Amino acid sequence: MKRKRDLTQLESALDYRFNDHALLELALTHKSYRKGHNKKDNERLEFLGDAVLQIAVSEHLYKKYPDLAEGQLAKIRALCVSQPTLAKNARKLGLHQYLKVGKGEERTRAQERDSLLCDTYEAVLGAIYLDSDLETVKPIIIANLPQWSHEKLNNIDAKSTLQEHLQQTNQITPTYYLAEEHGPDHNKEFVVEVYLDNEVLGRGVGKSKKEAAQNAAREALKKLDV
Repeated sequence: MKRKRDLTQLESALDYRFNDHALLELALTHKSYRKGHNKKDNERLEFLGDAVLQIAVSEHLYKKYPDLAEGQLAKIRALCVSQPTLAKNARKLGLHQYLKVGKGEERTRAQERDSLLCDTYEAVLGAIYLDSDLETVKPIIIANLPQWSHEKLNNIDAKSTLQEHLQQTNQITPTYYLAEEHGPDHNKEFVVEVYLDNEVLGRGVGKSKKEAAQNAAREALKKLDV
């Protein structure tokens, strides 16, 4: 009989002790691992965890910032549930050490990708929710939220801020182009440029096209002194 993995350290990092450890094991099983082992994967738990995350963060922000408008709350929530934020939380918990992936994905170190870590973090939240209830999982989510200041609010979603500014001043929408792409598939780096007409307003680098575009928008906002 195969010996069960010791997930005690992970539970300690989560500050939660599972009643049903099969739920935690399932949350840590990627679909690529399932194919070779005839097991279920964590996609359904990810789906559930995403919903739990959204409601927990939305309620927290609604109560904590009674004077902020809906649009501002939405921008902060977008930061809290963004892929880079959730992947950072997953790394802090050490989820990449426990995630079970297929042999091909293991060779390319897929378990260290932001996308897989983000999905796994959501799946773990879904597992905690099923193992307990919403009131139990909420403080775990809130404890891992990033910090921000009101002064930096507009930079949370730089693309939206840039578009709103340009439409108000020029009635023109900025255009984003992928300028460069470097590195192997498991460790890509993207360079995105944002244009207004034929002028480059900003240039950004990131581990994903989305991150690079946000950084390009931030550079454009600095250039425009917004």
